[in-house]
Amino acid sequence: VLYWFTYNDEGAQDWYVAVGNIEGRRIIFEQLIRVSGGEFGEGFDPAKIERMPVGSAAFTWNDCETAFMDWFLEERHGRQDLVRLAALDGLGCGMPKDLTSQPQGQFSGSWYDPTHDGEGFIVEMLATGEPLVYWFSYSPEGQRRWYFGVGEVREGKLIVDEMFTTEGARFGMDFNPADVQVKPWGSLELDLNCSQGTATYSSVEPGFGSGSQNLIRLTTLDGLSCP
Repeated sequence: VLYWFTYNDEGAQDWYVAVGNIEGRRIIFEQLIRVSGGEFGEGFDPAKIERMPVGSAAFTWNDCETAFMDWFLEERHGRQDLVRLAALDGLGCGMPKDLTSQPQGQFSGSWYDPTHDGEGFIVEMLATGEPLVYWFSYSPEGQRRWYFGVGEVREGKLIVDEMFTTEGARFGMDFNPADVQVKPWGSLELDLNCSQGTATYSSVEPGFGSGSQNLIRLTTLDGLSCP
């Protein structure tokens, strides 16, 4: 499963999702999906969500730490050289699968609220013991947005005191890392068990407010089944 967090041509956040097929050391994603129609918060209506195929992508791994991605998107194409950003607890690359060293490690995967079908959370319990959380969502005006943060485990809950958002960069060949502006967005608390849980948030960005969602698990990671 691919979640691609990126930008549009105007410097605003954008994201795509895809499900692929493994072919040797490659993963082929025949359809990159652009999701639209969402609205942040209580106004979210899953009946308004539209999913449109807009391109494709393919990942080729050189080794456990490096790869490249070829992408085709609306009559444009390109290649990006990739290096590993994070390693997950219990899933060392190139090593036999091992039990995670912490109970929360089995929460790695994706989660969503069925009443908010069209947005969701990615949880990555890192080898350092910290939770890395991505929230792919929208703005109150319906623009695709994403938020992220690294937190800690407190009393069994995943607490991210500082969630961030970005703006400023542009898609494709026009991307310049110096254009990326990282801004505080708010805080997030995930209270999960193996199959369900709650997400509670509070935003400092105007228009978002605070609230909660009732989550169920959408995906698990191969080798990290949660009993």
